Amino acid sequence: MKYMTIPLDQYPHQSVSFVIKKKRWFITLVSRLGKLYASVENNQDGVIIHNRLCLNKTPITKHLMFIDLNGNDDPIYTSLNSRFFLVYSDET
Repeated sequence: MKYMTIPLDQYPHQSVSFVIKKKRWFITLVSRLGKLYASVENNQDGVIIHNRLCLNKTPITKHLMFIDLNGNDDPIYTSLNSRFFLVYSDET
């Protein structure tokens, strides 16, 4: 199994893009009422998920999920890339 960390900033609203397996991925993260929501699309399939609640170790899509390195809490933007990491896994 191969994991790739997607670099994020500690901002309540942000968009990032990256290329994996010849697809350009676009992720938008929005913080509302203390929860983090993700929208995901790519250049081949279009919109995949819109405003999905981000939970620890729960897939956002088939290949993307957040992991809490210090416990089992759901991600919050103030701890992105220090405690909570967005990872891409090539395992389905």
